[in-house]
Amino acid sequence: MTFQAMLDRARKYERQGRSAEAAEAYASAAQDAEARGDRPAAAAVRARQARALAAAGRVDEALRVLDGAERAAAALPGGPQVRAALDGQAAHVLAAAGRTGDAARRAWGAMAGFRSLQDHKRADVAGVHAARLIVKDAGPRGALGPLRDLLATMPPGGDGHRQVAVLLAEAERRPDRDHDVLITDPDRAAWGRLAAALGVGAHLAVGNGVPWNTLATPDGARDDRVLLERDWGITDTAGWREQMDRLLNAENSDPAVQMVLDRRGRGTDPHAWRSAIVAWCRERDISDDTIGEVVALAETIRRYEARFRADGLLAPDGLVESVYGYDFGRAVNMARWGLNAGYCDAEEAEKCVLRAGHHANRVYPSWTSFSAGYILGRMLRFDEGEFGEWYDRSLTGHRILADDPASPWRRMAWG
Repeated sequence: MTFQAMLDRARKYERQGRSAEAAEAYASAAQDAEARGDRPAAAAVRARQARALAAAGRVDEALRVLDGAERAAAALPGGPQVRAALDGQAAHVLAAAGRTGDAARRAWGAMAGFRSLQDHKRADVAGVHAARLIVKDAGPRGALGPLRDLLATMPPGGDGHRQVAVLLAEAERRPDRDHDVLITDPDRAAWGRLAAALGVGAHLAVGNGVPWNTLATPDGARDDRVLLERDWGITDTAGWREQMDRLLNAENSDPAVQMVLDRRGRGTDPHAWRSAIVAWCRERDISDDTIGEVVALAETIRRYEARFRADGLLAPDGLVESVYGYDFGRAVNMARWGLNAGYCDAEEAEKCVLRAGHHANRVYPSWTSFSAGYILGRMLRFDEGEFGEWYDRSLTGHRILADDPASPWRRMAWG
């Protein structure tokens, strides 16, 4: 197998969440580069191996491999490309080891290194990573100065600059708290049919620090237009309607996820689940590569469910039977964003919210089962098996909504 084929295989394993196998594949690629005397490539790939080991939970081993890569790179003449790549991977390894401040500094270094190489895309990725690590390490209040300094080094107009500007704005808006907050508009009903449907969108309302029980937020009109264009590609009513319909029909998320969940039935036996998935795929002449990916997806779901049980998101014997809730929860917020952006009127926004609530009630038996489905859908989209910031914030939001006496989930019965 060629060096490039080894790298491609390792990256494929990473995308599938098979971190331990990715680490082995990177190790093989590094050995190949070392045997050929390509020391820069070997050092860079060893750093990728360290990141994969950290993602697999083998943090001590990851630190040892990273240290070896660092020492090998130090002996190379020049090598700014290798240095920037090492800094970028080291940031992930150090973050996994709980050394968030050190991780932020390495991510900042990676940004500067890639910028000097005119690799602006990777520089932006590293800069945004540095910003998130700074907030995690220092909290919003302590992050204000470093975020302003970081933003000043980034070219205006780029995607990285915009993302860090958003993080800075969030820190300036709520410098006295690290995470999310439940806000209830006292001038709007906190109970009733519409309020219960708005509760289906409460995850994002809590995460964004906006009132969960209201749709119109005139002060956020400009921000919502920016959000819709940046995150959804929506610039007009037709685009908003298209995305809203997809969310209400549970068509925005990867259909493979629900297919995998549907094959499990009521059982918990991993072998029987895997056999059911393979049989379903064989009946439809699906390729072996795709079968491998969906079987790996089932294992990723099992890992998340185990963590959900440990963290109280699921009962000790609980399972997630649908991720449609992720689309329904976002549909509620899509109605809010569309109303504020001027892409629909209040009547249309309320109709969409009520439909989202109705669909959620038909699929799930309780607030907590809905929450677990919503969070699993979100994790499979963004967290990539890391149990990182996406997971931490989603768990925080769930606990606020499950425990706070003012929460709609505590004030109103499901359905």
